[in-house]
Amino acid sequence: MKINNLLLYALVLLGLALGVWNLFGKRDEIVYVDTAKLFQEYSEAIKVNKKLGEEAKKYEGNIDTLMHEIQGALKDYEKTGAKLDASGRAKQERLINEKQTDLQRYQAVVKEKLEKQRNEEFAGVVTTINGFLKEYGKRKGYRMILIANPAGTIAYAKDGTDITSDIIKELNAKK
Repeated sequence: MKINNLLLYALVLLGLALGVWNLFGKRDEIVYVDTAKLFQEYSEAIKVNKKLGEEAKKYEGNIDTLMHEIQGALKDYEKTGAKLDASGRAKQERLINEKQTDLQRYQAVVKEKLEKQRNEEFAGVVTTINGFLKEYGKRKGYRMILIANPAGTIAYAKDGTDITSDIIKELNAKK
């Protein structure tokens, strides 16, 4: 009986020790970062978005010019189309169709170019963020840092598990 009591006493002490270590010892939390907020407030992401916006505006001017040319050609066609013979109308229609096709091609090329530039520009930002999150997680003793995105990958999180503001503060201070 003494051995059972001694064993029971040892197990209780071990349980208490593990409980105290768990409470006051190692920080072993799972936290998350809201990527939408991070990319809206991190200074480097803001710079990239601004640069891309300026780049897009350059192309918007060209697109507007092409659209005005098409509208002008359509107005000319409406005014003079009835007076032209069949070959003249066909020529104007072909010209309008070519301009519309040129506009569509240009828009597709611009979209592809801007998307490629966006991916390249943000690759550096994402690499910086990922490296920082890894270092931050180790420094704070987190078990895991999850990424929450607008698609809703985290359905519920306890208050205090969103570390986005702290991450943004530290990243913006690293300049």
